[in-house]
Amino acid sequence: MRLITPFLVLAATMLVLVGCGGDDPTPTPAPAKAAPAAAVATPTPAPAPTPTPRGVVRKPAATPTPTKAFDAEAHFKGQRVVINVGFSPGGGYDTFARLMGRYLPKHLPGNPSFVVRNIPGAGGERIFRETLADSAPDGFAVGVAHPRFFKRELVGTDVPNLDINTVKILGTASAVSVVNAMYAFKDYAQSWEDVLAKGSPAKVGATAPGDTGGVGASFVELVGGPIKNVYGYGGTSEIAAAFDRREIDLSSRGDPDTAKSLFPRWVEEKKIVPVFRWGTEPENDAEFTNYVQNELGASIPPHLFDVIELSDAQKALFNVTETINDKMNRLFIMHPDTPEDLYRIWVDAFKATAADPE
Repeated sequence: MRLITPFLVLAATMLVLVGCGGDDPTPTPAPAKAAPAAAVATPTPAPAPTPTPRGVVRKPAATPTPTKAFDAEAHFKGQRVVINVGFSPGGGYDTFARLMGRYLPKHLPGNPSFVVRNIPGAGGERIFRETLADSAPDGFAVGVAHPRFFKRELVGTDVPNLDINTVKILGTASAVSVVNAMYAFKDYAQSWEDVLAKGSPAKVGATAPGDTGGVGASFVELVGGPIKNVYGYGGTSEIAAAFDRREIDLSSRGDPDTAKSLFPRWVEEKKIVPVFRWGTEPENDAEFTNYVQNELGASIPPHLFDVIELSDAQKALFNVTETINDKMNRLFIMHPDTPEDLYRIWVDAFKATAADPE
């Protein structure tokens, strides 16, 4: 997320008045008698009028034709807005999109209807074609983007149909600091030490490299820890289902929101336990602390930095990655050619929705 001021053309007009001289006098007729010729009198010239000083005369300024104001009410009234989500229904991105779609109509002029379109595949990448290439820049299509693609662009890896220098970003309402954790079923492991004792890498499900929910597990694998990421799942709901049927060993999808909505018996029967964590400190996240200690009947797990040996440089790299995930998570984006006045209306509506007390 340019006004051109017209200039006036000046024209100068010279006003010069030129005086006229008198005619020669009629000569005096000769007397009857011969006499010496009379001298001809020299006429006194008439005084010339003083010229009017030159001046500059301005043409009256042309009245500018007023620009027709954008009628946002008429533009959105009776229209349908599509929110493109790159993951399957039931996950965090899908849930968040539906939540925003419920309240955005209150804050957009014309009160348009909203529909969420799930386009799983390629780790969420498919939304860029649908939102930024194939759709018109008319404000009727937005997408919810995963931060992994912005990280790829930042390090020089091209993401088709995404240009981080031109894409219009509306913002995110989910940039909050929370505790994230990797969970295990108790009959698999009750601590990180139990995971190590298995003697083989624990399988973790993910959509694609850079999966926000599995950033801790991805980093452990990156530095040679006993974790193996399995990619290709369509989204949170599919990963949680794979975890439930024991297709994978560990998952970050044991968090309170996912577990209680998709597999409440995990919590009711205290089936799962966190084995390590990352993110903010537990004392800053009362929901996580209550969930682990009171609802799961478990202990607060150790931090990732305490379960695997890392250099200071590796810790710094992880902290940067985590910050990007927190601050750029679930970004709402729209077509780069969206007109500026339409874009500003969307930004204002998005901010108002994010601040909506309901």
